[in-house]
Amino acid sequence: MKLALVLALALAGCGTDVDLGGSGGDGSVTQCGDLVAPVIEAGCRACSKDATDCQPNGCYGGYWCNVTATDCRQPPASCP
Repeated sequence: MKLALVLALALAGCGTDVDLGGSGGDGSVTQCGDLVAPVIEAGCRACSKDATDCQPNGCYGGYWCNVTATDCRQPPASCP
């Protein structure tokens, strides 16, 4: 199951960090609905926290963590 998730993420391509403007203190949004930004601790487990490319949210490649589904997703294009 975990291998399938990693493979699906690899096939989908790498996401990029997106500055959506707003509430992060530095001009970036740190949460959009159920999605949590790469710099925020969250429960996703797409990589080992000891890996050099693992983000604090448990994803990699700029992906955001969907805390409801505990799954990594591409960054939102905008946040309502």
